[in-house]
Amino acid sequence: MTNMFRPSLVGLALWALLTSCQQQSAPPALTAEKPTRTATRAVDHAMGTTAVPSAPERVVVLDYAPLDSALALEIEPIGRLEILPSEIYPAAINDIPLVGSGVQPNLETILQLQPDLILSNKVSSGRIYRQLSQIAPTVLARDNGRKGRWQDNLQLYARALGKSERAEQLLEEYQQRVKAAQAALPQDLEAIEVSVIAHWSGGIVAYSTDSFSGSVLKDLGLARNPAQGEGKRYGVQLSKEDLTQIDGDVIFLLHNSGLEASAGKEAFISDPLWSRLDAVQQGIVCEVSSAHWSGGRSILAANQILADVEACLRINQEP
Repeated sequence: MTNMFRPSLVGLALWALLTSCQQQSAPPALTAEKPTRTATRAVDHAMGTTAVPSAPERVVVLDYAPLDSALALEIEPIGRLEILPSEIYPAAINDIPLVGSGVQPNLETILQLQPDLILSNKVSSGRIYRQLSQIAPTVLARDNGRKGRWQDNLQLYARALGKSERAEQLLEEYQQRVKAAQAALPQDLEAIEVSVIAHWSGGIVAYSTDSFSGSVLKDLGLARNPAQGEGKRYGVQLSKEDLTQIDGDVIFLLHNSGLEASAGKEAFISDPLWSRLDAVQQGIVCEVSSAHWSGGRSILAANQILADVEACLRINQEP
């Protein structure tokens, strides 16, 4: 199914769009002039084929991965969802208007921004794809990148943005960074078993090889324990009694200071059950930001994970 670009919505079409999503009973007034029709390109994605502008200028992103991808491709979105604070993104993103939080975008706000392209994924936005497509050409990835297929998503978003060549360059540079990290760390990475854990007020999540961060660790060649091996969900919910299953030579503890629900390293190692883990007893617990280990799910976040792993292993290999 092809979704042709429509410059604006008025009258009953606009009213139907907003009320169908239970935003407001009356449409907002659009004062901007109708944009002129531009050349388009066909992009295949999770919902079919969509005609997008050849050079999009007003892009709205509705998840971490398209935001990370757009910024890496030197495209500044005009609208975004709220995200966890992260040092990997420029401070200028704080000036980008918010169009909602979580998986609840505000369609009225998006409409007022008059985008010419919307980027998201089927998991988060599949249910409102029709409404989004009425606002602007919309391209959805099959998943949100949590399951480790972030490189495919980056390439999709790059095609929609007209930046495919640059995306290929970024992925080549990423592979070069992987090789450089492998060469810089003298120990046999395949002999190092790592565990990736997030400790929240609601419980403990162990991230598997099939997660976003797990895919980066796999590229490096690091070993994982059986509980976090291949064939698992991207995140496995655990109780404290299960902690021995996710022990390892190194533990990466996901944490974000911007969330009260997240637990820092000190709280992690103060629990008697945690203290029995070999990695804790050896003092090899590295605290990392969940904003990019779990949230980012694209090239900028992947590069930061490489930097975090290098820093952690370098510190813990020093005499």
